[in-house]
Amino acid sequence: PQQATATHRGQVIFKDALAQQLCEQGAPTEASLHPHLAEMHSDSIILRDDFDSYHQLELNPSMWFECSNCEVGEQCGVIMHGSAVTFCEPYGPRELTTTSLNTTTASVLQFSIGSGSCRFSYTDPRIIVSYTRNNSADWIQLEKIRAPSNVSTVIHILYLPEDAKGENVQFQWKQEYVHAGEVYEACWALDNILIINAAHRQIVLEDNLDPVDTGNWLFFPGATVKVCLILFCT
Repeated sequence: PQQATATHRGQVIFKDALAQQLCEQGAPTEASLHPHLAEMHSDSIILRDDFDSYHQLELNPSMWFECSNCEVGEQCGVIMHGSAVTFCEPYGPRELTTTSLNTTTASVLQFSIGSGSCRFSYTDPRIIVSYTRNNSADWIQLEKIRAPSNVSTVIHILYLPEDAKGENVQFQWKQEYVHAGEVYEACWALDNILIINAAHRQIVLEDNLDPVDTGNWLFFPGATVKVCLILFCT
């Protein structure tokens, strides 16, 4: 047991009480949980997918329009947490495309990319991140990323230009084609894809995690929310 003092908005609720945190003593607690992190067009998020929150280890069709030569799972181990979208097919194309999104109030596009436990390459073609508006066949490049060349996972944050903001916008990750007669040598995977909604910026962050407010947090890589029982003896 330890002494504890609690206050609420400057008022002392109790002081120097004996507190025993039972979860440290091995007492039963409620089951840990991993928050549901797949959503579209909320107050804080335009698109978010951790690829763990949709059933049956497949892509959520409300979020993803097309995925060529991809698998959802842990084929390359953990990229950030749990499952990811993995591209390991040696013959192309390798593409992932969102459904149409309202990005009028979007600010940044964030995603994690890596090869995890799979083979990486120093020579595979680059990965192009692009967008299109109003179902146009013309894709506009946001960034060209080197394919993973080591075991590290890299988090990319791309600030969206005004032209990428509108009522009917799609985003795409596409690896450039290999030369005729060649194949892709390595695998790569995407995890924790996020487009932030800047319309409702929070000034103060307050969360007691009971229950967790997923609007306050982007992702929980490697973490779960655990309820712990604390006894106070005055």
